[in-house]
Amino acid sequence: MSRQHRSARTAASAASLLLLIAATGHAAVPAQVIHAKLQDPSTGPAVKKMEIILDRHVVKAGSVTLEAVNLSKTLVHEVLVLHDPGKKPLPYDAKNAEVNENKVHSLGEVGDLPPGHSGTLTLDLKPGKYLLFCNESGHYADGMKTELTVTR
Repeated sequence: MSRQHRSARTAASAASLLLLIAATGHAAVPAQVIHAKLQDPSTGPAVKKMEIILDRHVVKAGSVTLEAVNLSKTLVHEVLVLHDPGKKPLPYDAKNAEVNENKVHSLGEVGDLPPGHSGTLTLDLKPGKYLLFCNESGHYADGMKTELTVTR
Protein backbone atom coordinates (compact mmCIF):
# COMPACT_ATOMS: atom_id res chain seq x y z
CA MET A 1 0.00 0.00 0.00
CA SER A 2 1.41 3.36 -0.95
CA ARG A 3 2.10 6.06 1.59
CA GLN A 4 -0.46 8.29 -0.12
CA HIS A 5 -3.12 5.54 0.10
CA ARG A 6 -2.39 4.96 3.81
CA SER A 7 -2.68 8.70 4.51
CA ALA A 8 -6.02 8.84 2.69
CA ARG A 9 -7.33 5.83 4.67
CA THR A 10 -6.17 7.35 7.96
CA ALA A 11 -7.87 10.63 7.11
CA ALA A 12 -11.08 8.82 6.14
CA SER A 13 -11.05 6.86 9.41
CA ALA A 14 -10.52 10.03 11.43
CA ALA A 15 -13.35 11.75 9.56
CA SER A 16 -15.68 8.81 10.25
CA LEU A 17 -14.85 8.94 13.94
CA LEU A 18 -15.51 12.69 14.06
CA LEU A 19 -18.88 12.18 12.34
CA LEU A 20 -19.76 9.49 14.89
CA ILE A 21 -18.82 11.78 17.77
CA ALA A 22 -20.84 14.62 16.25
CA ALA A 23 -23.89 12.40 15.66
CA THR A 24 -23.94 10.77 19.09
CA GLY A 25 -22.43 13.48 21.24
CA HIS A 26 -19.66 11.21 22.50
CA ALA A 27 -16.89 9.00 21.23
CA ALA A 28 -17.51 5.31 20.75
CA VAL A 29 -15.98 3.38 23.61
CA PRO A 30 -14.21 0.18 22.60
CA ALA A 31 -15.24 -3.00 24.37
CA GLN A 32 -13.26 -4.11 27.41
CA VAL A 33 -11.71 -7.50 26.75
CA ILE A 34 -11.62 -10.41 29.18
CA HIS A 35 -9.45 -13.38 28.28
CA ALA A 36 -10.72 -16.76 29.45
CA LYS A 37 -8.70 -19.99 29.45
CA LEU A 38 -10.82 -23.16 29.42
CA GLN A 39 -8.77 -25.94 30.99
CA ASP A 40 -9.04 -29.52 32.21
CA PRO A 41 -6.50 -32.17 33.26
CA SER A 42 -5.65 -32.92 29.61
CA THR A 43 -4.31 -29.35 29.29
CA GLY A 44 -1.13 -30.25 31.16
CA PRO A 45 0.26 -31.75 34.36
CA ALA A 46 -0.22 -28.54 36.38
CA VAL A 47 -4.00 -28.53 35.75
CA LYS A 48 -5.76 -30.82 38.23
CA LYS A 49 -9.42 -29.94 37.55
CA MET A 50 -11.79 -28.39 35.04
CA GLU A 51 -11.68 -24.61 35.28
CA ILE A 52 -12.30 -21.28 33.64
CA ILE A 53 -9.43 -18.90 34.30
CA LEU A 54 -10.17 -15.20 33.64
CA ASP A 55 -7.39 -12.65 33.30
CA ARG A 56 -9.55 -10.35 35.45
CA HIS A 57 -12.73 -10.74 37.48
CA VAL A 58 -13.84 -7.09 37.62
CA VAL A 59 -14.77 -4.83 34.70
CA LYS A 60 -16.72 -1.60 34.29
CA ALA A 61 -20.29 -1.59 32.99
CA GLY A 62 -20.66 -1.33 29.23
CA SER A 63 -19.42 -3.27 26.27
CA VAL A 64 -17.41 -6.32 27.32
CA THR A 65 -15.86 -8.86 24.96
CA LEU A 66 -15.10 -12.33 26.26
CA GLU A 67 -12.29 -14.04 24.33
CA ALA A 68 -12.31 -17.72 25.27
CA VAL A 69 -9.69 -20.27 24.26
CA ASN A 70 -10.06 -23.99 24.85
CA LEU A 71 -6.66 -25.23 26.01
CA SER A 72 -7.87 -28.83 26.39
CA LYS A 73 -6.18 -31.52 24.36
CA THR A 74 -9.26 -33.78 24.36
CA LEU A 75 -12.50 -32.08 25.46
CA VAL A 76 -14.99 -29.63 23.97
CA HIS A 77 -15.75 -26.66 26.24
CA GLU A 78 -18.09 -23.66 26.11
CA VAL A 79 -18.84 -20.57 28.20
CA LEU A 80 -22.34 -19.40 29.08
CA VAL A 81 -22.91 -16.04 30.76
CA LEU A 82 -25.82 -15.28 33.06
CA HIS A 83 -26.67 -13.09 36.01
CA ASP A 84 -25.29 -14.72 39.13
CA PRO A 85 -28.16 -16.51 40.86
CA GLY A 86 -26.52 -15.97 44.27
CA LYS A 87 -27.33 -18.79 46.67
CA LYS A 88 -30.17 -20.04 44.46
CA PRO A 89 -29.09 -23.27 42.72
CA LEU A 90 -29.27 -23.45 38.95
CA PRO A 91 -31.81 -25.92 37.52
CA TYR A 92 -29.66 -29.01 37.08
CA ASP A 93 -30.62 -31.92 34.85
CA ALA A 94 -28.91 -34.88 36.55
CA LYS A 95 -29.80 -37.27 33.71
CA ASN A 96 -27.83 -35.18 31.19
CA ALA A 97 -25.36 -33.85 33.82
CA GLU A 98 -25.88 -30.23 32.79
CA VAL A 99 -27.72 -27.04 33.70
CA ASN A 100 -31.12 -26.94 31.99
CA GLU A 101 -30.55 -24.04 29.61
CA ASN A 102 -34.29 -23.75 28.91
CA LYS A 103 -34.84 -22.74 32.55
CA VAL A 104 -32.15 -20.06 32.85
CA HIS A 105 -31.78 -16.71 31.13
CA SER A 106 -28.44 -16.93 29.36
CA LEU A 107 -27.11 -13.58 28.19
CA GLY A 108 -25.05 -15.34 25.54
CA GLU A 109 -22.41 -17.98 25.06
CA VAL A 110 -19.22 -18.93 23.33
CA GLY A 111 -20.46 -22.35 22.29
CA ASP A 112 -18.85 -25.73 21.69
CA LEU A 113 -15.16 -24.99 21.23
CA PRO A 114 -13.21 -28.06 20.12
CA PRO A 115 -9.73 -28.54 21.65
CA GLY A 116 -7.41 -25.73 20.61
CA HIS A 117 -10.17 -23.48 19.27
CA SER A 118 -11.27 -20.05 20.47
CA GLY A 119 -14.30 -17.82 20.19
CA THR A 120 -15.62 -14.43 21.27
CA LEU A 121 -18.79 -12.95 22.68
CA THR A 122 -19.51 -9.25 23.16
CA LEU A 123 -22.18 -8.18 25.65
CA ASP A 124 -23.44 -4.90 27.08
CA LEU A 125 -23.21 -5.63 30.82
CA LYS A 126 -24.87 -3.67 33.60
CA PRO A 127 -23.39 -3.43 37.12
CA GLY A 128 -23.79 -6.64 39.11
CA LYS A 129 -22.44 -10.15 39.45
CA TYR A 130 -22.37 -12.67 36.63
CA LEU A 131 -21.72 -16.40 36.43
CA LEU A 132 -19.64 -17.86 33.62
CA PHE A 133 -19.71 -21.63 33.27
CA CYS A 134 -19.16 -24.56 30.92
CA ASN A 135 -22.31 -26.57 30.32
CA GLU A 136 -20.86 -29.55 28.52
CA SER A 137 -22.02 -32.75 30.20
CA GLY A 138 -20.55 -33.00 33.71
CA HIS A 139 -18.37 -29.90 33.46
CA TYR A 140 -20.51 -27.55 35.60
CA ALA A 141 -20.80 -30.20 38.33
CA ASP A 142 -17.02 -30.66 38.18
CA GLY A 143 -16.57 -26.97 39.04
CA MET A 144 -15.98 -25.40 35.64
CA LYS A 145 -17.40 -22.00 36.59
CA THR A 146 -16.29 -18.58 37.73
CA GLU A 147 -17.73 -15.21 38.70
CA LEU A 148 -17.42 -11.81 37.08
CA THR A 149 -18.23 -8.51 38.81
CA VAL A 150 -19.29 -5.50 36.77
CA THR A 151 -18.97 -2.09 38.45
CA ARG A 152 -20.23 1.37 37.52
